[in-house]
Amino acid sequence: MRKIVCEHCAIRGTSCLQDLPAERLDEFHDCGTSAIYKPRQVVFHEGTPAGGLYILCHGAVKLYQADRFGREHILAIAAPGDVLGEMPMDERETYSTSAEALTESQLCYLPRARLIQFIQVHPMTGVRLIAALSAALSAARKKAGDLVLKGAETRLAELLVRLVRTNGTPANGGTHLTLAYSRRELAEMIGVSTETAIRLLGKLKRKRLLATQQREITINDLERLTRLAAHGSVEPG
Repeated sequence: MRKIVCEHCAIRGTSCLQDLPAERLDEFHDCGTSAIYKPRQVVFHEGTPAGGLYILCHGAVKLYQADRFGREHILAIAAPGDVLGEMPMDERETYSTSAEALTESQLCYLPRARLIQFIQVHPMTGVRLIAALSAALSAARKKAGDLVLKGAETRLAELLVRLVRTNGTPANGGTHLTLAYSRRELAEMIGVSTETAIRLLGKLKRKRLLATQQREITINDLERLTRLAAHGSVEPG
């Protein structure tokens, strides 16, 4: 893919740059650097110095942590416009997660010192960055709560409903979804083993909520799947 420039970026109007006039974009270009990442290419590693923030311009990036056995646990899937990483005041602090491109992706890296200078001139961009980081924190807290309060089947249903809403297409009276993720990654997103995720998909198939073939999923009954995601049951509450 060719690099997307800010002037022609489809998400600029909803990103942290939405308040920045087009004629001032050169100042933002001077603040950071952009790069293309191939699928499975690591953007940054957990435990490395947190020297700045990343903005995802295009593609999808997973944020994850690894346990002492080397098993990965996906904390979030970043979408275009999302802000990745941390920017602590103490330069000795490190990134709390790792980030890896799931699809071909473009990211803009904003080093701490340059970003601070830019925000001093354009404070609304700083406010937008705080809002984006606050949204990420809220999502992380919700995910932690879901792991404690919701069953694995409900978490899988919720994930599938969310993926359908962003990437689903109508097909044969249902909704078709092509997964960009492996069964292992699906498992990591809901906090279970790969074997458990496969078993849960089989359970949803037996309930005739969906059909699967490799990475292709057809949701046969989105209404019942949504009910399961919201209430933990396919029956009306």
